[in-house]
Amino acid sequence: MERELKLNTTLEQWNSVEEWKELKGYAKTFLSLMALSIVFVLIIGLGSYMRHEVAAKQNDNKLASVEFKQATLQSMLAEELPYYAANQQLDTFTFHKLGLWIMEKITNVSLLDPASIVASEMLYSSIEEQSTLIHGGAGADPARAPQDDQGAAYAPIDDQYLDKLLDEAEKQTGSGSPSSHEPNKSASEGGPEQEKGQHTSGEQSKPVAFIYHTHNRESWNSELKPNERDAQSSNTNITLVGQRLAEELEKRGLGSMVSDTDYPTEVPDYEWAYSYKYSRKTVREAIASNNELQYIFDLHRDSQPRKYTTAEINGNSYAQVYFIIGQRNPNWKENEAFALKIHEKLEEQYPGLSRGIWGKNANSGNAEYNQSLSNQSVLIEVGGIDNTLEECYRTAEALADVIAQIHEEEQAQ
Repeated sequence: MERELKLNTTLEQWNSVEEWKELKGYAKTFLSLMALSIVFVLIIGLGSYMRHEVAAKQNDNKLASVEFKQATLQSMLAEELPYYAANQQLDTFTFHKLGLWIMEKITNVSLLDPASIVASEMLYSSIEEQSTLIHGGAGADPARAPQDDQGAAYAPIDDQYLDKLLDEAEKQTGSGSPSSHEPNKSASEGGPEQEKGQHTSGEQSKPVAFIYHTHNRESWNSELKPNERDAQSSNTNITLVGQRLAEELEKRGLGSMVSDTDYPTEVPDYEWAYSYKYSRKTVREAIASNNELQYIFDLHRDSQPRKYTTAEINGNSYAQVYFIIGQRNPNWKENEAFALKIHEKLEEQYPGLSRGIWGKNANSGNAEYNQSLSNQSVLIEVGGIDNTLEECYRTAEALADVIAQIHEEEQAQ
């Protein structure tokens, strides 16, 4: 009996050991799979990181460049330079932020941007995959995409809502989007007085070019007044470049019309994300009032630093241009063909002035940019945040040169 009890006890102990061994086996298998998964993710992340770094090699030294965000660099400088810190509005540098930055570089996912997490799970859905250089220019760095000040406007196109919103703005301000008509005459000559926000150039014929500015307050660091910040100005801004382009086109025999509408003050409850909805009505009314309009240009200012947006040509500095094509527009290929004409002439006559043609679809911005309203409509980024107004004026003259040539060639056909 005693022997039987000892045997049973031994069997129970043996079973317990076997169960423990089996549990340990499961645990080892689980841990191994988890470790392999982590390694797999890290390898993919490292491969993606290396791919982007190789693409970002500079043309001059062929070295991969790693770019810290400006705020991070400022914070690091402030740690060592108290005077610098006292004169800057800085975010405190922390290892936590450095960790987030490293994670974003390796995985292309930002914990502060939920959209990037969703995009990482969808094939070819990241912002970089959906925003591409269609045609590169002599002055282009393929790794440097055009960049907005406040991010992309994802708001859908809603004409009915937009019409109602802009109609309210017109009632409150007494001014609307510019309309096309014969060149203005002064009141003493019996002609109509020029309306606010509207400028028409050209004396021989009705305007053939319409110039407007969706982000009309985009300015430059070099032009800011003491009370202005973030390179945004209600006075010295991109609309001045549009006016100069119109003047230069007029000198070359092309009538043009310019809108300098200040949307932040003229649109009730203005929201930056709806910028293209506001300017869409501006374009629609211009087209409706002048059936001779052929070219439509939306002039902007890029936010990339000076070294990526400046060209030296014949001893003069120019603000480089980027042509943006919205691929949400079903007929975007036609708009691309028009932009390509301008780009190629700039390449020939002003080498290095054009950065190329950049395409954007629905995942990388508004991606329509009112270009579905005309197959000869294009968004042009003129220079960057660190360029000067004078450099942009030189570029406006160059653009007028090639646009006038294109128009002459089209008329001869």
